[in-house]
Formats: sequence, C-alpha cells, structure tokens
Amino acid sequence: MKMRLALPLFLSASDHNYNAALWLYGPPAMTGSDIVPALPPNAITETNRETLVRLKQDLKWISDGALSAGDENRMFAHDEHGQPFWGYLVESALVDNTREIFVLMRNIEGLTRAAVLRWMPMERVHTRKNAQLLYKVVDADCPAEDVVCEILRLLQDAFEYAVEDNWSYAKRMGFYHAFPFEELVTTEKVVAFRPILFSCPAFVDSMVVVPDSE
Repeated sequence: MKMRLALPLFLSASDHNYNAALWLYGPPAMTGSDIVPALPPNAITETNRETLVRLKQDLKWISDGALSAGDENRMFAHDEHGQPFWGYLVESALVDNTREIFVLMRNIEGLTRAAVLRWMPMERVHTRKNAQLLYKVVDADCPAEDVVCEILRLLQDAFEYAVEDNWSYAKRMGFYHAFPFEELVTTEKVVAFRPILFSCPAFVDSMVVVPDSE
C-alpha cells in the first residue's frame, strides 16, 4: 500500500454553524487531556515545521497532477473494536527503535458525531482504492478534490502560525480535534471559514500574516 504522508519526513459564510467549535481554538481548551491521544511508545511526531513543509509539498504535487488530494488525505481503517471508519490523515509519527510508522487519523463517530483522534499503524490504514478492492467500501463523505485542496491550503496557513508560535503536541491535537472538516463540504464554505478561523484566540496575537484566500 502506498502511504506517502509519512515517507518524505521519516524515510529520507453566512449560514455556517461553527460557533460550537470556535472556543476550542484558544487556551486552555486546546490542551484538554481528554481529546489528546497518547503517542505510541517511543514514537517521535512530526515537528510543526515538518508538517508545514509536507503540506506545501503536497499542494505542489497536487497542483502538478502527481497526487490526488482526496486519495492522499482520506483513508479507511478499523478501530480498536474492529469497527470500520473513514478519516482524515493529519500527521505521522515514527517509532524510534523499530522504525514503524504511525499515522494520526481524525474522524467522527457515534450518534453524537463526536470527533476522535487516534494513532494507527500505517499497515492498518488503506487508501480509497485499496479499501474498495479489499472491503468493497466507498468513501461517500469525501468532499470533491478542489474542496480538499482548499482545506489543505487552510491547514498550511494554520501551520505557519504553529511554526511561529511553537505549538505544543497538545495544542496541535486540540486544533485537529476542533477543525470542522465535516462542515467544509464546498470551496465556498472553506473560504468563508478562513476569516473565522484566523480570528480565533490561537491566531489573533501572532505576528504571522496569511492571505484571505487564493
């Protein structure tokens, strides 16, 4: 299975309802221990700068036609109880002594549609093509390619702040947990969310300046 997310780093809106999540973007809520997944033993995560570099490289390769935004960022897996789910891959980690790669998946589940973050071994995560071949499942909730690209641009700009302000592991986890992936189903909604995001407490005091949109 091709899992390009980890390889470059470790192997070389008027009607939008975002208010419920906005408060999570500032301290102290972004460091809530109940939403921060424990790292696998001896695992080393991406740094803020490595995540930023990866996002920039992804967007370049997508623009060049070498990657599909949806295929590289939406994956299929089974949780610890054997339940299947689709989620966004948002980060990677390397186990220092075994060189095993883990990926951080962000999905929603249950009747409450609560956001969940979990570290998964790379070999247990499947691309959309492999999931269809092996399990006969289709990712019906994945946004269109241009929408995923716009989400990636938004994440890239957020990580300009993360690098400048030296976000902690817990703060990154809070950001991923609160980010409303599931509501951003059109490019218009992503663009409308941009000024809302960057007016949140985690960003307003930073010296970083990002564009309104492309």
